[in-house]
Amino acid sequence: MAGKKKIFFFLVAVIPHIFFAASFSGLAGIKGDFSSKSDTSGFNPQLNLSAFFSGQLDITSNFLVRSELSIQTSDVIETKLFSETDATFCIDELSFTYIKPFLGITQYFSAFLGNFEPIGSDVFLQRQFGISPITSRITESYLGLRGSTVFPFYGAGASYIIHVNNKPLAFGMSLYGNSREYKDSRKNQLNMDFRFATVLPFLTADFAAGFGAPLDNEYSRKKVILLIEELYLHTGVDLLIGNNYTNSLFIQAGFENLPIIPGNSKSEINSNELYILVEPRLYAKKFRSHLTFFSLPSQTVKKLSFIDEENTLGINLSVFTENLYINNKDFTFGFHTTLSFKDKDFFDLKRITEFFDSEFSIKVSPFVTLPVMSGELKFMLQAKLNGITQKTWQENFKFNIGYKSQL
Repeated sequence: MAGKKKIFFFLVAVIPHIFFAASFSGLAGIKGDFSSKSDTSGFNPQLNLSAFFSGQLDITSNFLVRSELSIQTSDVIETKLFSETDATFCIDELSFTYIKPFLGITQYFSAFLGNFEPIGSDVFLQRQFGISPITSRITESYLGLRGSTVFPFYGAGASYIIHVNNKPLAFGMSLYGNSREYKDSRKNQLNMDFRFATVLPFLTADFAAGFGAPLDNEYSRKKVILLIEELYLHTGVDLLIGNNYTNSLFIQAGFENLPIIPGNSKSEINSNELYILVEPRLYAKKFRSHLTFFSLPSQTVKKLSFIDEENTLGINLSVFTENLYINNKDFTFGFHTTLSFKDKDFFDLKRITEFFDSEFSIKVSPFVTLPVMSGELKFMLQAKLNGITQKTWQENFKFNIGYKSQL
């Protein structure tokens, strides 16, 4: 009993000092999509919500705790919001990082659960180099790390990163385990990734590559410690040639799983796991314009606002200006025009004549972003032009409002 009392008084004395010395920062966002249901006649409104919260707690100058949560709901009008509502909740990241300077470098030792600093989110670049966001506007998401990523994964593991002091260089490796569908079963997989990133005046790059090894449980009864019959390669890159204040070219590309199987088996990339986004950016005095060519996995498209759920290949033109003012506050106004094709991908371009018979969508999305308190409030109206003439025209309009704020 005396020992327990000592532990209790120790915790009472120490914990308040830990939290008093700690500092907290974060980002939160919420978006509502207002539209008409597609399975009814006439206008039948529905409202779906998406939200995320990410935070960083600096316990000391050398020890950080990070977390990110996200949620998507079904129609809250039908369930009256305060009643039970179907929703998808995910802990996207929980990580612990210890920072140790050593002989001209800074070392980052991390243990994590979730989708940790994935390629496609530019989170790694922001954390290591403190840059402004560089990702494409068409991949904007209110799901945080669960939004657009080149090769998504959800696992548990560790990461070791070296940042060279006084030089814009960071590189390292990570080792983690997850599970994935393999043929007709789900197997555990061991992964090892290598990473390199740099930020120069006219070049920003974040590159990762690695392999996953499915662990076959079928042989657990035999006298083997570890059995690996095949490997799956994955890679991704975020590349900005130029910068946010010049004409530039932004590229995101990669794939999730390329099987490497012994013998005569042919290795091919699954088109549904190929991620390609090429975006020339024009920077003018009065406005900016981005022309985006994309071929994205179907699971990625489902999380995006500007593309129909099954339209995986297309082109988007974004024109906007940030030089407008209301009461001495700047705001952004612009629009997206998106042409996308259903169930097509990069490999289908060699049969481009077949596109004339394909199902497609033309969508226009004007938007305005206003500064509100410590964040930004965004309004956007979307109209599917090639569906307006149909009897169910009301299904082709969507209004959404979103807010993001620094904490």
